[in-house]
Amino acid sequence: MNATLINKLTEDVLGDQYFKELFLKASNLISAELFNLPIKDVELTEKEYIHLLRFADILSNSSDSKARNKSYQIISILNHTYKEDPTYRTYSKAVFAKLGNFPAIEYLEKKDKNPAKLPFDRNLEKTAKEIIQSVPDTEGLVFTDVQYDLFTKLKNSKLFSFSGPTSMGKSFIIKSFIREVLRNTPKENLVIMVPTRALINQFTLDLKSEIGNYIEEYRYKIVTNSNVSDLLEDNSNYIFILTPERLLSYLSKKDNPPLGFIFVDEAHKIASQKDLRSVTAYKAIEKTLQTYTNINLYFASPNVSNPEIFLKAFNKNPSKNFHTIESPVSQNLFFIDMLEFSVSHYIDDSIKTFHPKLLTDLHETNNLIKHLGKNDYNIVYCNSKNTTIEKSFKFANIIGKEDFVISQETKKAIKQIQDYIHEDFYLASFLEVGIAYHFGSLPQLVRNIVENLYRDGHIKYLFCTSTLLEGVNLPTKNVFILVNKNGRSQFTDIDFWNLAGRAGRLKKELSGNIYCIRDDIKNWKNTEVLEQKNDIKLKPTIEKKTDTEKELIKIEKILLNEDIKGTLTEIEILEYIANIICIDTLKIDSGYQSPVIQKLIEKNKSEIISIAHKKAGKLKVPLEVLNSNQSIDIEIQNKVYNFILNRKNTSSVLLPQKVDYSNCLKVLSKFYDYYEWDKKEKNLKNKNSLSYFALLMNQWINGTSLNQIINDSIDYYVDNKKHIYIAHKDAGEFNKNNKEHINALIGSIIEDIEGTLRYSFEKYFTHYYMSLVEVFGEENAGVNWSQFLEYGTQNRLSIALQNLGVSRHTANYILQKHKNVLIIEDNKLKGINHNKLFTDMKKTNIEYEEIKSIFG
Repeated sequence: MNATLINKLTEDVLGDQYFKELFLKASNLISAELFNLPIKDVELTEKEYIHLLRFADILSNSSDSKARNKSYQIISILNHTYKEDPTYRTYSKAVFAKLGNFPAIEYLEKKDKNPAKLPFDRNLEKTAKEIIQSVPDTEGLVFTDVQYDLFTKLKNSKLFSFSGPTSMGKSFIIKSFIREVLRNTPKENLVIMVPTRALINQFTLDLKSEIGNYIEEYRYKIVTNSNVSDLLEDNSNYIFILTPERLLSYLSKKDNPPLGFIFVDEAHKIASQKDLRSVTAYKAIEKTLQTYTNINLYFASPNVSNPEIFLKAFNKNPSKNFHTIESPVSQNLFFIDMLEFSVSHYIDDSIKTFHPKLLTDLHETNNLIKHLGKNDYNIVYCNSKNTTIEKSFKFANIIGKEDFVISQETKKAIKQIQDYIHEDFYLASFLEVGIAYHFGSLPQLVRNIVENLYRDGHIKYLFCTSTLLEGVNLPTKNVFILVNKNGRSQFTDIDFWNLAGRAGRLKKELSGNIYCIRDDIKNWKNTEVLEQKNDIKLKPTIEKKTDTEKELIKIEKILLNEDIKGTLTEIEILEYIANIICIDTLKIDSGYQSPVIQKLIEKNKSEIISIAHKKAGKLKVPLEVLNSNQSIDIEIQNKVYNFILNRKNTSSVLLPQKVDYSNCLKVLSKFYDYYEWDKKEKNLKNKNSLSYFALLMNQWINGTSLNQIINDSIDYYVDNKKHIYIAHKDAGEFNKNNKEHINALIGSIIEDIEGTLRYSFEKYFTHYYMSLVEVFGEENAGVNWSQFLEYGTQNRLSIALQNLGVSRHTANYILQKHKNVLIIEDNKLKGINHNKLFTDMKKTNIEYEEIKSIFG
């Protein structure tokens, strides 16, 4: 059909009042089905039904994403009522074929047993697409139209930024592209930058699962840390999967292999205005581009309508971008007010509100979740870890064991979690009734168990925090959003739609449901976020903070050591940016102007540059140390560096060779003063807390298992009659027979390991060791405690195993139980006898699943 005619027809249909009324009426079928409304009130006449199908067919011919989405939505809406109807069967297949949505066709054929034959011309077009859009080097996988368009553009670009709906399959496209890159000659190393350690694990497992054979065939290795000296081999190339902090660490090591490609996954994170790490992510990208000027650069982000902003931020050609709103699944959005017992169904630009009897009958939110989620996969979003556990606990009591048949896989998981964490860990008991919780501070092994149980259908309700906003890939049928906050902050548009976009699983269903539930007068006071899906424009944090006169005045005050007003996070971010400006002025003489310096010049802010340059000019700290530690106040860095430099007795400043409680406490006490933790670290203000952290740090670095650390802490609390704090409130003297006390302590320990030891402490120990290396040289700088903190061990073999992707727990397990499978030369890991390892291990062990996923 002529493109001009199609565009005219599309425009006419989308603007037609009859079509709009028909679409709204059909959408009411969804509400009626879900909320037990009388179907006779919303039934379509035969004429209306046929007209809708014809409209869907016309719209499917369009190249406009809005029209194509509407075409898909019509077929999805009609599916439940008309899936057995021969006319629907033919139209639905024909429409999906025209859209190139092959997963949806697969759903119709497998789930609905749709036997319809396509008209000759449509079938010919479908067959051609299946050949042309087949995913290279796979059997039976075919890109959707929009995926193929994006993949083709990626292949032909050295710089590119793209964005699409959460369900579009962005990670799938990146992995398909990486498969192509592996074939390149000459071979180049790749880095995939992800926002969190949790995503390192997911991306590693996904790569090994989907393109593991090609990684091996083309002699690549996946590496998940910056310490690669023990891995370097003459004939290997590398796929690095790193957080921004690990990427900066990698770039600080001059002998590391060069990088040819950088993929920034979840790129919208560099625009998280209330997250200090957004600035770190920005600097990691900038330093990569500065170090490797010809590197291939790619950004991937969900739901961003201006993806070109990420290229523009680094002075790259912004025209190399791709944005689509076309989704391979559709979503039904409802706002449910349990205080007013009303439901608002959001349909395009209209809102239909009704008061179903179902709400008054069920009366309570948990009953509603149970009813709407019955026999489906359900994610229930809560805004904090404590709330997630509390909501899980209450829901577990409502579900009851009689409603759930526990599988052998779930029984095995319960035993594994109890052995690994503690027998009274809440999660284990919740699994008995088919529910689980998931948040960032859960150990990776436990998160893996939960995610696998959920994906495989062994549990149907998953309560979670914002970990799903970080890109953890867990699509679902239903998403229940109980509060419009991320932590204490209101949802941003990008965060809300990234979470809501999980609703609807490709190949599993045609649509998903988003239920926003208000059952507390404090929540959901503002519902504007529900209407902002298709116009979400972002700007990187560091750009936004240097955009306005108000923020620039604050930055100037910081540079002059004057106080400023703002929230703690706002002040920390501005101090970080002031640090960056100071450090960047030191590079001007070399001919390099950072994007921030360029922006200040464009805004005629030479005074800020001058003040920063003068401040930086007083520093003795080498530029490389400053460059790698930009989040630490530069004057504090200088004080620490001068302290080391002026010490005549080298041994007095080196870190002790022996890691024990006494040495941990001595070092932490010194660092408390050196780095001014009383002013700079809100979680470390109390110097008395250092004795606890020294105890925890000693156990962690010396390889004590998490289970043992927890049991030792329980004994310590009992013996010393310590009080336990729950949700920042004193819950009285610790009682080891109280499950709430046990779980509060477990949560506190895990958070302290991840947040304080492996993030805050590691940051300062990294800076201190780098300063030692600059002053004394690496051979005389002593031991590097930052590495011990990162890996939770001093054992080089355990570190080498963790660099291959296994957890600390599993690495230590291999060394303790199966060291004979390791090929070791000069105390370096050269290989692993995988067959023997699999043969010798018990299949029921928690370690087996992880080892199988990584080495299998």
